[in-house]
Amino acid sequence: MKNLTILLAIILFSGVAGAQDTSTVDTYKVAFFSKEASGVFKEMKGTVTTFDDVTPSSLDLSIDVASINTGNGIQNKHAKSADWFHAEKHPNIDFKSSEIFQNEEGIFAKGTLMIYGIGKEVTLPLTITSNEIHHVYKTKFSVNRLDYNMGPKSKVSNSIKIIAAITIKKQ
Repeated sequence: MKNLTILLAIILFSGVAGAQDTSTVDTYKVAFFSKEASGVFKEMKGTVTTFDDVTPSSLDLSIDVASINTGNGIQNKHAKSADWFHAEKHPNIDFKSSEIFQNEEGIFAKGTLMIYGIGKEVTLPLTITSNEIHHVYKTKFSVNRLDYNMGPKSKVSNSIKIIAAITIKKQ
């Protein structure tokens, strides 16, 4: 009986593991806003693993810091400098989920957000929509830049609003 239970567990686990699909990010948009500066990051890559072709089971995303675009060349250069993102030393902003969960308030991705070499656990709200070709995952949240030791202690807003959307092609 014990062997039968183990065999059933292995079969069930294999079925669940086999039901997951990993897709690379097809298109994306990452925008940030504060009183002093706003803009986008033009380069991002990552993967989304889904259980049922829609609902994510994991997100692994990476933004190229050097791709920042504020619409002002001098401001872009300053943002990439050691005063802010220090793109040479910390070339990426990364998010790797540890859990995707749903409750009465919606769907959330919990994981580590790594900025400026500092990782903080965050929980991001997700909105999921689909069209004929893509599944679209959106989030809106704020980051306290001082939590990541970025920029001067004064003169600039501490809170940066982030709006991000990624799409993956339907399987």
